[in-house]
Amino acid sequence: MITTLNSVTPGVEVYQAAQAAAAAVNASGGISGRPLEIKVCDGGATDGPAKAVGCARDLVADKSIVAEVGDYHAYQEQVNTILNQAHVPNIGPPPSTQSVLNSPNSFPLAGSEGAGLAAILADAGAKDIQVAYTNVAQAAAALQFNQVALQKGRGLQVKGGIPIDVTATDLTPAVTRGAEGDGVVLAMMPTHFASWLTVTAGGDFDQKLSVSASVLVPETLKSLGDKTDGILVAAGLPIATGDSEGATRFREEMAKYQPGKPIDQVGLMGWLDTWAFAQVARTIDGPITRESVLSAFSNLENFNVFGMLPDGYTTKTPFTGIPGMPRLFNNQMIEAVVKDGKIEQTSDGFVPIFSRP
Repeated sequence: MITTLNSVTPGVEVYQAAQAAAAAVNASGGISGRPLEIKVCDGGATDGPAKAVGCARDLVADKSIVAEVGDYHAYQEQVNTILNQAHVPNIGPPPSTQSVLNSPNSFPLAGSEGAGLAAILADAGAKDIQVAYTNVAQAAAALQFNQVALQKGRGLQVKGGIPIDVTATDLTPAVTRGAEGDGVVLAMMPTHFASWLTVTAGGDFDQKLSVSASVLVPETLKSLGDKTDGILVAAGLPIATGDSEGATRFREEMAKYQPGKPIDQVGLMGWLDTWAFAQVARTIDGPITRESVLSAFSNLENFNVFGMLPDGYTTKTPFTGIPGMPRLFNNQMIEAVVKDGKIEQTSDGFVPIFSRP
């Protein structure tokens, strides 16, 4: 696992949740009697790709590692390019960059939260939608994704993009620009998200706002209080605090193997990816290698993990709804809203992003 362990927005919970899943896998027999172990490498913060690239190269060099799970950091494009060249399976990366969306080693499980952010605003009645984003590659991709998704799935055009420098602290100019429309996608790191809401809470702003579920970690929800109420949430997986079969099992295994650790969408992703690897690896007849895992994941049909994926999920059929995204095997999202400091699902299951719901 390559994730951010030390930064202003660490992804430690994705590793903790993967450890919980591995413990549960091992308690249920492991992989044909062999234990599953999760190794982690700190991919660093947003100050440059050197650490993440170093992690990828070390992973490739360590032949005992047969796959990556829970890829969660700022330099996915560079990392997956290295993994793909070495034919290392990347299980469940967020579908955010060109490498992940096009490379044969990549198997995203979640839908694209970033691509769904404008669509959920449109579903709530917004017409003039802008995309505000932290100006790093992974967040900036949300502008392109939302332009395509909004036009294809809802028949609208994105009004414009609002880039925000990584070091920006006063977001008043950006929020003022966002007020030119009636809906704003907030594709940004948690600190920028908090700053945006602080500005809107102190002024006369009534635009509908949307954010990825992975941004709304418990600390963020608690610290912002009622400032988050009413914000629309696009999630690539069912809500971690909801009552779906998978979410319930996730919370139970976290309580048993990682008690007291965060329960959120970021952790849910690492947990799901680890279980997906285990379930597929258990079907392999013969040695568990990079090659055999890659082959097995390339031939999934009607695959699901505790009901967390949409019906009919398959890796055998590329996604053709949008050019340049053949690996977007899950092209749907869960819609939700923040109410009383909690994320509550509002859609009846998955909602299509790139076609009319």
